[in-house]
Amino acid sequence: MKNKVLLDPYSRQLTTIFTDEDLARLHAVADLLWARDELAPDAVVEQHAAELTVIICGSWHYGDVARFPKLRAVLEVSGGFPTPQRLDYAACFARQIRVLSCAPAFGPAVAEMGLGLALACARQIAWTDAAFRYSEPNWSHREFATVIGDTFTLYGKSVGLIGFGSLARCLKSLLVPFGCSLQAYDPWLTDTSLREQGVAPVDLHTLLATSRVIFVLAVPSTSNRALLGHEQLTLIRPDTVFVLLSRSHVVDFDALTALLLAGRFRAAIDVFPEEPLPADHPIRRAQHAVLSSHRAGAMGEALHMVGRFVADDLEAICAGLVPQRMQVAQPEYIQLRG
Repeated sequence: MKNKVLLDPYSRQLTTIFTDEDLARLHAVADLLWARDELAPDAVVEQHAAELTVIICGSWHYGDVARFPKLRAVLEVSGGFPTPQRLDYAACFARQIRVLSCAPAFGPAVAEMGLGLALACARQIAWTDAAFRYSEPNWSHREFATVIGDTFTLYGKSVGLIGFGSLARCLKSLLVPFGCSLQAYDPWLTDTSLREQGVAPVDLHTLLATSRVIFVLAVPSTSNRALLGHEQLTLIRPDTVFVLLSRSHVVDFDALTALLLAGRFRAAIDVFPEEPLPADHPIRRAQHAVLSSHRAGAMGEALHMVGRFVADDLEAICAGLVPQRMQVAQPEYIQLRG
């Protein structure tokens, strides 16, 4: 008898994350219930609660996990673990219910975008393009400097990684051809673990003050809200490129905006404290910032990778095997996230 699986991906759409092939794989190993783009009504959930072994969801909105006596796994497709305010992780851990996040599916695409944003700043591609369109081209045979400092290549530069999770590891592989010296700040990892992965562990002060390119890759937690405040941001050298990729939660965005408007350093930003960003937000006036509308992972290939990861891990779970593709919630991580 097939496992009963609630497929409730709202606010994702089935065709956005699942190819026909991967959706067929789900049907092959499980009896899929609901399987629609709309949010599953509680009446439907309650009707099947006693039989469900797996719930695939965009976020947890099903109340007490005790409703589901046979539940073995929760697979989320939004990109982050359900909040502890919504999902009782202690109950999940006690019952050995796996909670899995699709976040690793976005790693390659976001890392590639991060590299592109860094290059766009280091080589001043974005504002040189803008100047060209307004008949103010900065021809290389006449002038090498533009708005702030000289252009530079990534080759051999010191790169700082704030956070060294799956996203940072994807980015690390892309930086290999540039021969960068890599240093990382991640209080959730030991120095030994970082060294084994080929990066030098450093404190935050050192990373900010000595890196030519800084990538903010840390996932949000109660301990890192506004980790990079005005005092920390002023440590960044004027010739540095600052790339904000993970969440704006980690940065005092008002302080970042003020420093960019003052021409303190260059930045590339893909995430904002309010999205869509208000039309009158002052960050839009920063002349040496590359702004991206939270598009680093928002592409068809990355979203289909979410579906591929879900299908792979559901096959494993239904076969009584260990899922390998999605990120597993750990008690220490959930406690720090809060």
